[in-house]
This record gives sequence, C-alpha cells and structure tokens, in this order.
Amino acid sequence: MGNSIIVGGSYAGLAAALELHSRLPDNETVTVVSLSEEFIFYPSLIWVVQGERELADISFPVRPVLEKAGIRFLHARLEHIDPGNKSITLDDGQELPFEKLLIATGGEWDWGHTPGLKPKPDGFTISMLSPRAALEARNEWQALLADPGPIVIGLDLNASLYGAAYEFALNLDIALRKAGVREETQITFITPEPYLGHFGHDGLGNSRQIIEGAFASQDIIYLTEAQIDHIEEETVVLGNMHARLPSRFTMIVPPYRGIRPVREVPGLSDKDGRIPVDGDYRSQQYPDIFAAGAAIQLKPQVTTLLPCGVFIPGTASAEMGRVAATNIAADLGYGELLEKPATAMKSFYVLDSAGHGLFMSLGPRSWLNVQLNVPGPWGHWAKVMTEKYQMWQLQSGRY
Repeated sequence: MGNSIIVGGSYAGLAAALELHSRLPDNETVTVVSLSEEFIFYPSLIWVVQGERELADISFPVRPVLEKAGIRFLHARLEHIDPGNKSITLDDGQELPFEKLLIATGGEWDWGHTPGLKPKPDGFTISMLSPRAALEARNEWQALLADPGPIVIGLDLNASLYGAAYEFALNLDIALRKAGVREETQITFITPEPYLGHFGHDGLGNSRQIIEGAFASQDIIYLTEAQIDHIEEETVVLGNMHARLPSRFTMIVPPYRGIRPVREVPGLSDKDGRIPVDGDYRSQQYPDIFAAGAAIQLKPQVTTLLPCGVFIPGTASAEMGRVAATNIAADLGYGELLEKPATAMKSFYVLDSAGHGLFMSLGPRSWLNVQLNVPGPWGHWAKVMTEKYQMWQLQSGRY
C-alpha cells in the first residue's frame, strides 16, 4: 500500500485530492495536510473588510469533504521535506513517509520586500489577504468612514494578485459613495504594470480598455510603472517617480514566495521559493515530488520595465491540481501520463466593481480568450454566483 501526500487544502490541493482518490484503488492512501481546516473563497475577503460579508459566508470545513471521499486529513503545518528519505515532518513532530508528494500550498506573502509594507502595527498598511487580516482591517475601515482622507491601493513589484487590488479599489469607491463620503476622499491606484489590466500577461483581450474605463468613470487616479520605495505613516513613497502620496488608508499587495520548507530543500525551488515543474507538474529536480497552483514557477511571457508577477486564477490552480493528480496516479500504475503545462490551461475569472464587472475566460486557443464588460449590478451578482458555485462544487466533491 502506497501513501500519496498532498500539502495544501485550497483550490489545487482539494481538486488534486479528489481527483487522485478517484483514480486509485482502495489499498492506496491519499493524505491531505493543511494548515487551515477551512476552505476560504479568498476573492470575497474584500467584502469582509467592509462588513458586508462574514467569514462563515465564504468558507466551509474541508475535513468532512475529504473524509467523506475516503481521504485522510491532517490539520498541521509542514515543517520539513526530506526528498532523499521520501518523508515530510509536521509541526507536531509527526514524520510521514510518501511515495508521491504534491505541494499545493500556494506560498506566503513577502511582507519584508518593502520597508513599511507590513500591516499595522508592524507596518503602515492594512490587508485583506487573509481572514484574520480582513477582520482586523474593519476597524481601519470604520475609522476612515468617520474621518475620511486619501487612499492608496495597489501592488508592489513582482506581485501577482492583481484581481484583489483592482476589486478592492473599485469596491471601495462604491462603499464610500454609499456612505456619502466619496467626495471627501481621493483613491489612487499604483501598479508596476505598464498599463492597467496587464496582469503579467500583456493584457487579456480588452482588459485594458475595460479597467481604464472603470477607473475613469469612478474617478480613481492611477499610476502605472510605479515602484514603491517605502511606506511611512500616512504616506506612500514612490522611488522612481520621486513622489510622496498621502494616504490614510493603504492596501498594497506584496509579492508571493514559496513557503520556508520548500525554500530550504536544495534545488527544489528558485530564489523566490517557486518550484520549476515540467508539463506534467513534476519537479524538475525530484521526480517523486509534484507541485501545482501558485506554488509553481511561472515566468512572465513578456518583458516589462518593472517586474510583474503572473496572474493565476483559482480555476487554473484547480486544473493544475487535477493534472498533477492524474500523473501521480499514472506513476503508481493507474492510467496514462498527461502533459498540460500552465500555458495550456483554461480558466475564468470575474472581476467585480459592484457597479459593473469584467468576465475573463482564458485559454490556449483564441476562441477561449473572451473578455466581456458586464454593466450594472449583474457583474456583482456574477461574482457572488461564481463564489457560491465553486464552493458548492468543492464542498460536494464535484470540482
């Protein structure tokens, strides 16, 4: 009996676990190790900050889903990977042997990348990139409503979670208008991208025109090819533009890097902790280790003046997880190998501004690349429906 271990319980990890278990006989064990017992629909954390949603609305426990499918679940933190002995060590001291290992942990936010970037009280920003941070940011949001002032939203160099920054800025505008204080604030959006809607992909169809139009209609100032030097209390300093932007409410998406146990394994990852993989999501250095989702190295296909990360939607991460699972099963003697590199993935993403939305379908063929501007509140409801549908798929084991 073999044991395949999947580390991570979000899009890539859950999708991989369900796919792998469906391809293996009962004498093969699938184990999921995750630091979180909950699946969180992270794109909806923007509304948690504003108090429009609660965490219970956008999450569900993963243990029942996995155990119902016959998959072992361990709530623990990965501490060490030993490729030579084919084992991992958890924070509770357990050492687990593996026949195959899939790393689907995503990564960790590199808050030390820029001085002052850390959320308060360690720095000068707020964050909505984790459940705890989103809840803590509520107090800052209420303080802003009580005493409005300038706002800076944006991305640091090499950041890739573009959707979070764009949606946060656009939805803040709507929330401030509802509160009747929009005229007392100024929203400035900063990004290292050469233009809005670049996403590290040189744009997605007409994403530039749609997002620039949305910012213009909602009176959001933006600066592209902007490099943050450091952040002070109530000020964001741009080094390459020699500008000081006043800000009472600052949210900057930092770059992502691989988790510490991955970075510590010689040859497993690049300098940022991302794992180089082949088209079957197998590590280029260790054939029994696979990776999927935001844990993999995905190099930009275009050159930009400032370094930009590459946007990976959750739907693409889940597809990578399924392909990796297919190939793990094939390695174990069940099925055929499948090559489907990240550039061949199909995925979709709904960017919501509450006033209108942008539907983006991405794929390797031209007919799969569709971008639609959805006017009115339908864009918002499309986002909510996407959240509910994807959570239902995962929770019911159909994703």
